[in-house]
Amino acid sequence: MNSRKPMQLRLPQELKEWIKAESDRNGNSQNSEVIRAIRAAKDRRSAPGGFGKITMDHGDNARC
Repeated sequence: MNSRKPMQLRLPQELKEWIKAESDRNGNSQNSEVIRAIRAAKDRRSAPGGFGKITMDHGDNARC
């Protein structure tokens, strides 16, 4: 049984365009690119000496 469930995600236009470009460049779906980017951020944060707390500014921009 598949445990994955759909999630609606609103992104700024420039991130949508980046995800589209990355998916085209890598031959992956846009969903796969979002998962890859989130996993990479998770791995960086979990690694020794990785990023600290990620915060959002008022413009919805992530900052580490």
